[in-house]
Amino acid sequence: MREIALYYPYIQFRDERWLKAAALYWPRMARVIPDGYPVADTDTVRVLTDELGFIVPVPPDAAARAVAPLFLGILNAHQDRLVTALEGPLARAAAVHRDEMEAGLRDALTSAGLAVETVSFAPGGGPPLPWVTMHPRLAWIYKCVLSAQVAEMGHFTPTTDQSEAHLQARRWSGDRLLSALTGTPQDDVARPDPADAVGLLAIRTVLPRDLNAVAAGRIAAVRRRHRAEFEAFHAAVGEAVDLLRDRLADVSLPVAQAQYTALEVERRFETPLMDLRKALKSARINSMFSAANLKFELPAGLAAAGGGALAGQPLIGAAAGAAFGLSALRQAASQDRNSLRSASPAASYLLSVEPALAPRSLLRHLTLRG
Repeated sequence: MREIALYYPYIQFRDERWLKAAALYWPRMARVIPDGYPVADTDTVRVLTDELGFIVPVPPDAAARAVAPLFLGILNAHQDRLVTALEGPLARAAAVHRDEMEAGLRDALTSAGLAVETVSFAPGGGPPLPWVTMHPRLAWIYKCVLSAQVAEMGHFTPTTDQSEAHLQARRWSGDRLLSALTGTPQDDVARPDPADAVGLLAIRTVLPRDLNAVAAGRIAAVRRRHRAEFEAFHAAVGEAVDLLRDRLADVSLPVAQAQYTALEVERRFETPLMDLRKALKSARINSMFSAANLKFELPAGLAAAGGGALAGQPLIGAAAGAAFGLSALRQAASQDRNSLRSASPAASYLLSVEPALAPRSLLRHLTLRG
């Protein structure tokens, strides 16, 4: 599994809940941004970028040059079919940033009447933004093809918060592109990559119900505080993804793909998380019993060093002995808990995420349950 995801097909993230969850299982998230484009990022995006370096801008130029011949070949061979399928009033059109499309392809689409170059102005002012305006289907498919090319060139894993785009990130042949542009059914239905599904299903086991209420800074803090556990968790996700890619290669039923993915997540993440919770709870109960049975005696070395000064003060001596005994017990219990968590680092990461993101009113409940 690759280390960096690629957000597509838009420049701006559309679903902040999805982005927050993604930041808990992807090390980095790339997105295509033309040079000089005035991104209007939210506080969430800015915090994840500033504190984690999570969002990585990628220019579209090289990918735009790479995909232009594919579109030009289809346009030259099937212009009449494309015009019939994609003509329509500009009021219902969509747009691609001018720098996301190679100049020769822009000119060819404009000459064929399939695109118009336009400008718009950002709400906050600034220079005009150049766009290539076209039929929504053409714009959507072009962005998906461009994103697939960026992913291939950068060894990224395409990921999106737009459910209808999941089947579009793949290798595009001329026949497949023509079918998509003309709206004709395709025999070979693309299978969604399991990378996002595994990570999201695993992390959802510990996410609070209202992720909108969780500040991005808390997510960044979890990532920083539990860096080693996060890396182990991501590695475990990668192992599950690689296994599922092999297992699902010949599985064509979407419901079967979803069930096999859910079973693998349960086996690799949910069950170990439950086992770790039980083990930690058992260790805590054992510590409580040990504390209840603790004999309040001073360590021999300290008693000798006191020269008998505490001999006539039984309450003070008992309290001092209790302090030393409990300190040693706490240290031993802490070592036991650390050993349990070290044995299952991926589950330990999930266990760390849960209380860190929970509403404050739930912290006591989660602590008692864990």
